[in-house]
Amino acid sequence: MKRRLTGATVFGLGILCVLLAGALAWIIVPSQRKVPLDLVPPDVVVEGPNASFVQAKSLPDGTLQVVVENAGLRTTTGIKPDFAAAAELTGDLADNTLIWNVYHATDRTDTGEAINRSESRVALDRVSGAAVPWEGQCHNETKEDPAQNIACTPGNVQFEGQLYLFPFGTEKTTYQYWDSALEDALPIEYEAEENFHGLPAYRFVQQVPQQVIEMDEQTLDVLLGFLAPGATTATVNYQATRTLWVEPETGAIIGYREQQHRELLPNAGGPVVIFDADLQYDEATLDAVHDQAASGRTQLLLLGFWLPLGLALLGVLLAVAGYLIARGGRTRRTHTPSHAESEPSPVPQT
Repeated sequence: MKRRLTGATVFGLGILCVLLAGALAWIIVPSQRKVPLDLVPPDVVVEGPNASFVQAKSLPDGTLQVVVENAGLRTTTGIKPDFAAAAELTGDLADNTLIWNVYHATDRTDTGEAINRSESRVALDRVSGAAVPWEGQCHNETKEDPAQNIACTPGNVQFEGQLYLFPFGTEKTTYQYWDSALEDALPIEYEAEENFHGLPAYRFVQQVPQQVIEMDEQTLDVLLGFLAPGATTATVNYQATRTLWVEPETGAIIGYREQQHRELLPNAGGPVVIFDADLQYDEATLDAVHDQAASGRTQLLLLGFWLPLGLALLGVLLAVAGYLIARGGRTRRTHTPSHAESEPSPVPQT
């Protein structure tokens, strides 16, 4: 009886381990594959060593000068989560959405002079990483003249697709990736699986064909006045190629390269290159995003694969052991006739 009870207990523990393994792999861990609300991403820096760009300067006499320069560029992107705004979301967005304040600063690498400043507010889905509709999203470019600056006006842009994150469990497929120049999400296609900076990664490429982009009238007039003084109107051509390396378990963008070209095409005179750069993550950014992605990947694989696998194997071993223990107890209690009982009784003699 005691062996049967022990066997049943061990068998039950084995079944419990198998059930727990399944729950971890298919219920618990998948439900937790979300970007933490308190995640603060590291600052991201992309650099282009030989870039052409328009720089506006105020001369000592107070007049404005606009010229095309050739130098290194550095763009820093900083993200500050807005926990209060996220906590106020209701409906489908509640608990499922990140609100991020994003700041971009572009500077010359040789002199440190500011070239461009901008800010955005964006709502992102915690699982897919994609932008979701939210009335508070906005984007604002800082003007050279502070008196002309306005606040980031809610609703002045409709972000779509992936911006700073890809989904947990990124797939080998085509996604939509935001293009800030066109203010639209365009396809970014999966190309290959490869090792990038010590981590397995999926490489995605977005090709933006040459096309005319919109530019506000004030900025266009300034460009014409300094770069094409004989022209009365112009268009701006734009094209770009973006290559992203994504760690698939976490959806983290661990590598980034952007090749962008813009030309001013005035109605008098030849075209003027107003932006041309090949921008990539700097070494500090590569290290920072690698460490964060590696930590997240390790946790997901440990809790979602290795721990369930270990529990499942342990459960099978315990179940088999419990069955054998219980069966052995039953075998020992089986009645075997004695030698005396097996022999026929002698026939009494008369």
